[in-house]
Amino acid sequence: MLIRTHEDAKNDAVEDDKWISRRYTLRADGMGHSMHETYIKPGKELHMWYKNHKETVLCIEGEGKIQDLTEGGEWELKPGVLYALDKNQQHILSSEKGMTVICAFSPALVGPESHDEQGSYPLLDDDGTVMRR
Repeated sequence: MLIRTHEDAKNDAVEDDKWISRRYTLRADGMGHSMHETYIKPGKELHMWYKNHKETVLCIEGEGKIQDLTEGGEWELKPGVLYALDKNQQHILSSEKGMTVICAFSPALVGPESHDEQGSYPLLDDDGTVMRR
C-alpha cells in the first residue's frame, strides 16, 4: 500500500509561471498511471496538447474553463466537474482566480516532465531518457 501526504507530493513538485504540479504517484510506483494535484495560477491560460498521454482531470477547488481545440467546445469547470482527454485533444485550460485539479496520466509520468513548446510532455523511459517528443 502506498500512502502519500501533501507534503510528500510537494517534494516531487514541478512548477512554472502558470502552474504547480504536485506528483503523488509516478511510474516507479507501478500503478499504471500517475496522480497529480495541479494548481493553475490566477489569470493564467495554458495551451496544452498531450500527444503521448491520456489525461483525466477533476476540479476540486476554484473555477476555470477548458476549451477543446481539436473537436471544438468550451466548458466551465468548478468543483466536481471532470474532463477526460480521451483523444489527445489540444486544449486551453484557464482560470481567472486560480483553480486546483486532480489529474491522472496514462502512461504514468516518470516525474521531471514539464511542458514543451507545444504544451506536451515527452514520453520518458524509466531512467528519464526521452523516448518520444
